[in-house]
Amino acid sequence: MRGLLGLARRQATAHRAVPVALALLVLLVAGVVTAWPRLLAGVDDRQVTHEIAATSPLSRDVVGVLPTEWPRLDPPPPGSTPYPPEVEENVGGVHVALEELRAAQPEPLRTLLGEPSFSLQSQPAEIAPPPDPVIGRQWLHLSVDPQLADRVTLTDGRWPEVPAPVDPFAGLTDAERMTLSLDEEAALVDAAIAASGPLELVLSAPAAEVLEWEVGTERRFAGNTVPALLTGTYEVDDPGADYWDHNLYSVEPHVVDDLNIGTSATAAAYLDPAWDGRLPPGFPVHVASFRTQMWFPVAVGALTADDVDAAAAQLVRFTTPQPLGEAGELGPAPEVRFASGLGEVLDRVQQQQAVTSTVLTVIAAGPLGVTLAVLLLAARLLVARRRPGLALLSARGGSGWQLRAMLALEGFVLGVPAAAAGALLAVLVLPGRTAPADLAVTGAVAVVPAVMLAASTSPRGLREGRADLGGRSGRWRWVAEVVLLALTAVAVVLLVQRGVVPGTGETDVLLTGVPLLLSAATCVVVLRVYPLPVRALAGVLRRRRGLTSFLGSARAVRDPSGGLVPAVALVIGVSVAMFSAVLGSTIGTGVQATAWQSVGADLRLSGPIIDEDQAAAIAGVQGVAEVATIGDAGTVSVSGERLDLAVADLAAVRDVQADGVGIDRLPADLPTAAGDAVPAVLSAEAVEALGAGVGDTLQAAVGDGVTLEVVGTVERLAGAGTTGDVVVDAAAFTAATERTVLPRIALVDVADGEDPTAVLERVREVEPVALAQNPAGDASGFLSSPMAGGMNAALTVAVVLSLALVVVAVVMTQLVGAPARARLLAVLRTLGLDRRGARGIVAWELVPLAVVSVLAGGLLGVLVPWVVLGRMDLRALTGGEEQPGLVVDPLVVGGVLGGILLVTALAVLVSTVVSSRADVASELRMGEET
Repeated sequence: MRGLLGLARRQATAHRAVPVALALLVLLVAGVVTAWPRLLAGVDDRQVTHEIAATSPLSRDVVGVLPTEWPRLDPPPPGSTPYPPEVEENVGGVHVALEELRAAQPEPLRTLLGEPSFSLQSQPAEIAPPPDPVIGRQWLHLSVDPQLADRVTLTDGRWPEVPAPVDPFAGLTDAERMTLSLDEEAALVDAAIAASGPLELVLSAPAAEVLEWEVGTERRFAGNTVPALLTGTYEVDDPGADYWDHNLYSVEPHVVDDLNIGTSATAAAYLDPAWDGRLPPGFPVHVASFRTQMWFPVAVGALTADDVDAAAAQLVRFTTPQPLGEAGELGPAPEVRFASGLGEVLDRVQQQQAVTSTVLTVIAAGPLGVTLAVLLLAARLLVARRRPGLALLSARGGSGWQLRAMLALEGFVLGVPAAAAGALLAVLVLPGRTAPADLAVTGAVAVVPAVMLAASTSPRGLREGRADLGGRSGRWRWVAEVVLLALTAVAVVLLVQRGVVPGTGETDVLLTGVPLLLSAATCVVVLRVYPLPVRALAGVLRRRRGLTSFLGSARAVRDPSGGLVPAVALVIGVSVAMFSAVLGSTIGTGVQATAWQSVGADLRLSGPIIDEDQAAAIAGVQGVAEVATIGDAGTVSVSGERLDLAVADLAAVRDVQADGVGIDRLPADLPTAAGDAVPAVLSAEAVEALGAGVGDTLQAAVGDGVTLEVVGTVERLAGAGTTGDVVVDAAAFTAATERTVLPRIALVDVADGEDPTAVLERVREVEPVALAQNPAGDASGFLSSPMAGGMNAALTVAVVLSLALVVVAVVMTQLVGAPARARLLAVLRTLGLDRRGARGIVAWELVPLAVVSVLAGGLLGVLVPWVVLGRMDLRALTGGEEQPGLVVDPLVVGGVLGGILLVTALAVLVSTVVSSRADVASELRMGEET
């Protein structure tokens, strides 16, 4: 036994380059499989933050409203709020109730909900303007906010004091009040108003300037004699803070210039937060109705990707009606229902995570398969180098399990430290988090060398033999291959019949399993098919003069270097690169199509009215080829269906959108409508709702009614925004209805050769107010998201890793057959074979298999996207509402395939040159000794 161990130790120290290479390979793979989930977790976390941050505060924050009542809650214990005692006595109960409600929520919702805020605001009350005002009608929302003083700076005057309204009928019984005349009652009210004093308030400095109201002066509310005193003005410390989105008209007033009612302005006027809601006598009843708005600001970076599912479910439960606090001396607790648009954001994030998880699982499966093939090659290479010693051990009585145990131990010694070092390196270099389940894959990588070394070792395999002489396993191999092909066909049929299924967050076994089955089936077909043309070629070369081609082709059939393993590595490695290219083209084109569907032209302007003069001014800008405007005629009844009606110059819109990417353009040959009918183009939704088609007439309830004739259909008019169910010709519509629809959308076609960004800057000089969009900007904005960046990074890593492993596989394949090849070349060199002939024989061992495998991998790289991506909901990756079509860009695919062929050819060339250098003397001497 001691001799056996000593021989095993000497075996382990021999041929050190091979075990070192195996250890480095394990270190690399372990580092990648450890870093991969950390990278994806970080991308998912950043995407959650990105999606939440991109939503407006009014949409994402959790908001509740008490619409018609002052919040009557019992005062909390003194000192339980950050407010002064008098404010705490008044509204502190609301603050405490909101804090208790937040504290009662489970994680992660509790952390997601920020510190609660609330404010009270009345219905608008009209205030009398000064003489000769700039703003004719002025409105105030009386507001109470206990946090106002902490968020603004008083710039003039002082803070208001609490009103002290006097009851005009104090001391009178109901019977005595009933006997009062109208004049007596009015006199008592006037006296109470005078005794109560003015209602003190503060305004923002911009609001006071717009309302022309000086600090220290009084104004009267319209319709009564109640005075209001402006005691001070303030400036907001941070006007861009999300807080002010919930406090309307607080930063600056809202000014409206209406041609019908004139100019008006609305501002928020703040009273002392200790005010209990009692208004002076004679104040308008409708103004005395206050709405209490409460909100929890969402902490944008609080959620990780792992928290999304739980947070979404908890948010649904939180938005059901629930009491605000507990019943007390002031009565039962009011019931409030919170609402938030955050649920839609979390649903979208869940869809994104489901799709990206599935896509990245498919992508990761490719390099994983190549890795296993390369590790198996490395194990076979190590066993080949150990074969003489193992054969000697076997001859001296070593059993099969002893030989396997010895190599398995060596595999553990090589794999476990290397895997641990790779995992540690990944953790140190890449920030993120690693779940225990993720380390299970790293642990599996650590034991792979031991398993493969043991599996590659058997006493029968230690003897030299002919690879082309079949054994008893040939029948079972045929059975296994037929079963695999049948299973692949069934899985593909099931996936195609199932169609597109939205992501659910669960691992889709069928969707992720089909690419693996297709890869395995392709490898089987390659190994069965490729010997046929090579054997036929060998027969042709057999009748010709020359040794190199005939012997090389014969060895390619009789003794293919590496067999199945290099075929797997090449086929899967090439298919991963091709799949990544097709996926990238599909997503990129889908994002562009989504941007074009939203924008509708090279540039899109929206917002203010764009009349004919304004459109002409835009058309005159340098670099603008044409302008088409779209007007919104509102929602009207069309043959009994409520549809959005858009008015546009159909020919101009068609010309502007001629170069659109991925959009359904207006037909080029729109027919004219018969008689006085107005030409109309229907969207797909309108066609389905009306059951109408080209040539049909419809009745639209506009004015006295107008007849529409359908002259074309589109999926959806790009750039029309929320309108566009029915698009009618502007000139014909105006003639039929005597009504002009002023457009608010302009689609701008940029002249060929002009830079859209530069043209946009020139257009802004003509129309600085309108919201400007361009497809390139929208697309680049979406592609700059963490999800898109992470997807590109993952695709790049997968392609680079696969190609690197392909090169390693080619080199190792040549090294596996190096001993037998070296003996053959040594004999042939003594018979006169030159180095060029030797390189030709070596190249024949791998070139046929490499060429067939690369071509098969290229076809597989196009087939897998067609099968998989066509049945996967990719809308989350493009940001659109339509499923993107599969895009196979010939330039991209050709470039990737050419690069793969070049890399493979260089690998074959280098390994061929190295493998053809055999030491004739040493090989012949070893042959004599054996």
